[in-house]
Amino acid sequence: MKSKSHLNRTLMHRATKITELPALTVDFLHHSGLLMDNLFASLWKRIGMKTLLSRAGFKKRSGTAIDEVVYALSLWLWLKKASIGLFAREGLQGFMGKDVLYDTMNREDLNWRKCHEQIAAKAVRGLKVSGKRAFVVDDTIGRRFGKKMPGISSHFDHTSGRHVMGQQVVTLGLSCEEGFVPLDSELFISQSKAQGLHQP
Repeated sequence: MKSKSHLNRTLMHRATKITELPALTVDFLHHSGLLMDNLFASLWKRIGMKTLLSRAGFKKRSGTAIDEVVYALSLWLWLKKASIGLFAREGLQGFMGKDVLYDTMNREDLNWRKCHEQIAAKAVRGLKVSGKRAFVVDDTIGRRFGKKMPGISSHFDHTSGRHVMGQQVVTLGLSCEEGFVPLDSELFISQSKAQGLHQP
């Protein structure tokens, strides 16, 4: 197991080289009982993600445990790697292939919204809310490209001052002095140039 100083150097050089998972994270994926001092993995264990996923009905179909797959997907988002294939090849070091990640993302039986609700509820319970607090509604437009991409439509982007094709995500969150906790979100599709979501 590598030292914390080695881990810190790895994270500091993340912007100048291909991001690799710290050795501690690879150890976590191989040994679920290992106590981690990696920030992301420690948080994962502290909030009890394996239990929360189980409560949300997440079950594996075969092969890799579902909590390990969701962990890898969450880490991919956290590291902001553009390609799942590159992340699986360079970061997971053969432990998990890109097909496993893609298959899990495409599973229609997984209730990601319920999973988010479980996490949000635990986060709110853990807050020591003091002072002023308020519910905040935020909307974000993400530009998306592709003639056959489902769930996109035309939206007016106030940042660029023009209409763009993409997805508008409306998020309800709790704002307080301790921070902001997203409680729920909804994908909004306008009636202009809409490409509807596929129905299961």
